[in-house]
Amino acid sequence: MSTTRLLTASAFALFAALSASIVLPQSAQAQEKGPIKIGLLVPLTGPLASPGNDMVSGFKLFWNQANQMAGGRKVEIVTADTTCNPDQALTQARRLVLQEKVNILVGPLCGHEGPAVAQVSKETGVPLVMDTAGADDVTKWNRTPTVVRTAVSSSQIGHPFGEYLYKELGLRNVTFIGQDYTFGHEVTLGAIKTFTDLGGKVAKLIWNPIGTKDYGTTISTIPSNSDGVAAIVVGADRIRLFEDWFNFGMDKKMKIIGGYWLQEDMLSQVDDRAVGLVANSLHYAAGIDTPENKAFVDAYAKAYKRLPSWFSESAYTAGLWTKTAIDAIKGNVEDKDAFLKAMRTVEVKAPRGPLKLDAFDNPIQNVYISKIEKRKHPVLGEVLIPVPVKTYEAVSQFWTWKPEEFLARGPYKR
Repeated sequence: MSTTRLLTASAFALFAALSASIVLPQSAQAQEKGPIKIGLLVPLTGPLASPGNDMVSGFKLFWNQANQMAGGRKVEIVTADTTCNPDQALTQARRLVLQEKVNILVGPLCGHEGPAVAQVSKETGVPLVMDTAGADDVTKWNRTPTVVRTAVSSSQIGHPFGEYLYKELGLRNVTFIGQDYTFGHEVTLGAIKTFTDLGGKVAKLIWNPIGTKDYGTTISTIPSNSDGVAAIVVGADRIRLFEDWFNFGMDKKMKIIGGYWLQEDMLSQVDDRAVGLVANSLHYAAGIDTPENKAFVDAYAKAYKRLPSWFSESAYTAGLWTKTAIDAIKGNVEDKDAFLKAMRTVEVKAPRGPLKLDAFDNPIQNVYISKIEKRKHPVLGEVLIPVPVKTYEAVSQFWTWKPEEFLARGPYKR
């Protein structure tokens, strides 16, 4: 009996020694660690539920195309509803990290949710791929080492818009309608900064809270000497402004120009009166004419029977960027520093165009001024679609200013 035990122990020791000397292939090592869990923070209810669901669709499409794999490991997505509320976003982010044990956070959508979720990343060390929240602060004055952004800094899309109003449209006295929260402030005030620096004047600046039911009061207070109205509105407010603009006959009185207004997720709810209108100043438009975007739009249309919005593309690209980084580190997301370094150094060619991070962890990217056209799509039939009419290439979040000059001025605040 004792001899048998001795032999068994010796055999086990030999097996252990041999096992220790064997180096498993990277894919096998990755699989042994189990699946990579990614927590996706989006508003699935509330006034921003439509773009929130677009984010889910875009993220899901990418990972379906990737066969739910990155770095040789399976990827699991855990989705949480933030309702576009910073307190709820904070609670859900903590739940994903502490209870669901996610390796990476992606999101949130709303600008004012961004700093809250960044705080959770700072507290726990779990990397946050910020998408689509655009709060300028996150990649400027209040940076967090564990946070990188793959979407956009709010004023990054505002700066080209202000220049476009002055230089391309020749406007000199503009009324601005802005959404009264962080993202709306920064986009609107960023546009006003570049517009007024060129010599333009603000006829009036009107702030509306998210969820404004009636834009009649807003419209009635627009000064008659305005030579244009610049609209920066979000959520269901976009449709209400569109309807009230035409119901009050404003289309016969002056131009309305969308800095952030007519996006793909709401165009099916408006009619042909939108054709020809300047829709947005954004880093994405479904009408971008590149092979990468055409393939993305067709795949999205086939999967969901609608056009992708910038929220769809942004979440899709967040998936692409994240997978590219995970592949670069052979799936070892447990090494958080290695993952973040990979996110900061890889470059991707997304549907929206070429992307890389600046020294402050925000993408350098194209910004497109788009107009609404009616086109026939092979899957969707006739659709209203934003098509770029002007491209500002490789736009920095600091526009044409030096970073230190921009940072010294402080944030845009109403």
